[in-house]
Amino acid sequence: MYKKIISLISLSLFCGSAIFAQVNSSEDGLSFVPKKGSFTASLVMGNNDVTDITSSVLDANTSIQGRLGADDTFSVKKPSSITNMAGISLNYFLTDKISLSLFGSYGYKSVAGEDAFSGVPVMYDADNKPLVGTGIPAIQGNPETDNYKFYISTGADYHFKFEQDARVLKNVDFYLGARFNFAYERLEKTQTSWLVNDNGGYTVDSGDAGTATAEALGLGGAVVAGVDYYFTNALYMGLEVNAFNFMYQHTEIVIAPGVQGADQSTTFMNAFSYPKFKIGFKIF
Repeated sequence: MYKKIISLISLSLFCGSAIFAQVNSSEDGLSFVPKKGSFTASLVMGNNDVTDITSSVLDANTSIQGRLGADDTFSVKKPSSITNMAGISLNYFLTDKISLSLFGSYGYKSVAGEDAFSGVPVMYDADNKPLVGTGIPAIQGNPETDNYKFYISTGADYHFKFEQDARVLKNVDFYLGARFNFAYERLEKTQTSWLVNDNGGYTVDSGDAGTATAEALGLGGAVVAGVDYYFTNALYMGLEVNAFNFMYQHTEIVIAPGVQGADQSTTFMNAFSYPKFKIGFKIF
């Protein structure tokens, strides 16, 4: 909650400074929109059609194993938020109207493993009544988990240019583009000790049980539509949306090395989805 509030305050201050810069910008009538040879970089806020595997999918179950794609565990479906950083976008203008686009994001999370503890039994007095505070509960071992993911989108945009006499639009950049999208995520889970029920009590069992894995791979494409407004020759803000999006996704879960994995293939198609907010700079 605090992180969102701080993000919104920072965004408000940034927008205010950008508007102030625009009011005090040059009035020579020249457009700030990028030309041939320009290079821009932007911070993209929102969400993408990317993987989102939680460690619970690798909970051991010897009788039945679910599949990631069956319940959309792989694909992010929650609404976009301008307080969520989706990644970094780079654009290079081959001509005044055509630019190349590269977008990417990367994430890594690691949780250290912890050994199990069998606990200490409760002590009893002469009347066979439990003594409060004499027992220590057993603690289950915590597996070591490593989770990493990355998302890459590359493509090209066509930028619509307006006549210079359309002064109200001289700093507005409308564009349509095509994207090729690639997403990958891998979750690894290794447990070295765990509790075993021993006639009402617990003992610790340990050993190398191997590494359980969950993998997700996505390939797809999208048609995007967007608009950027250049407050100055170097600063702009914009909005972008997937006019049409297609993603083929394949997932696989392997609970223990050498056993049969559970895999799933899923295809997603949606329109006017995953809106994004951009804060960018024209480098040159």
